[in-house]
Amino acid sequence: MNSFLFFVLTGTSLLQPLSERLESVTYLTGSFAQTDYWALTMDSEETSGTMHLAHPNRFLLQYDDSEGRAMGCTGTEVFTVDPVFAEILVYSGSPTGFLHILSSASENDCSIESSQIGDSVTVIASGLFEGGVTEITAGYTLSDSLPFLFSTTDANGNSTSWAIADLQIGDTVPDIFSIPEPAGYSIVDAGTI
Repeated sequence: MNSFLFFVLTGTSLLQPLSERLESVTYLTGSFAQTDYWALTMDSEETSGTMHLAHPNRFLLQYDDSEGRAMGCTGTEVFTVDPVFAEILVYSGSPTGFLHILSSASENDCSIESSQIGDSVTVIASGLFEGGVTEITAGYTLSDSLPFLFSTTDANGNSTSWAIADLQIGDTVPDIFSIPEPAGYSIVDAGTI
C-alpha cells in the first residue's frame, strides 16, 4: 500500500539521508534522462546519457545525442563540451555541481515540502540558492538513500530535471573529472561571453 505524507517546515532534516549518503559514497555512476524547460518560449528538450558523481563537487554528464557532448565539474571549474562549435566553455568560480547545489539547500534557510510514496521520498526546497536557483527538488529511496530525481528551477521559471537510474557505487574514482582536450577544440572562458 502506498502512503502519502506532506510536510512544510524550515530546515533540512528531510534532505539529510540523501546528503549523508552522497557524502559517504566515493564514486557513483548511472544513467540519466534530462529535461530542460525554458519558461519564456515554453520549449523543452529531452536528452539522456551517463552520469558520474564524486567528491568534492565533481560530476560528469556524458550525453548520448552527440559524440563528445558533455558537461562537468572538476571540483573548481564547471565546463561544457560542445561538439557542434568545437568549443569547451569553462565557467570559473564557485562550483555548481549536483553535490554543491544539494549542500547549499542544506545550508540555507528554506521552505521544505516532502512527499513519500512507498520507499520513495521527494523533497522540494524553496528559497534563494546560488546561481539564481529558487527551487531544488531531490528524490531518493528510503532503503538505500540513493537519488532517483534531481531538479532545479530558477527565478525566471526555467528548469532542468534529471531522472536517474541504474546506479552503481564504486570504491575508486576514475580519472574522468578534468576538462577534456580534444584536438581542434577552442577553450573559451564563459565569463568573457
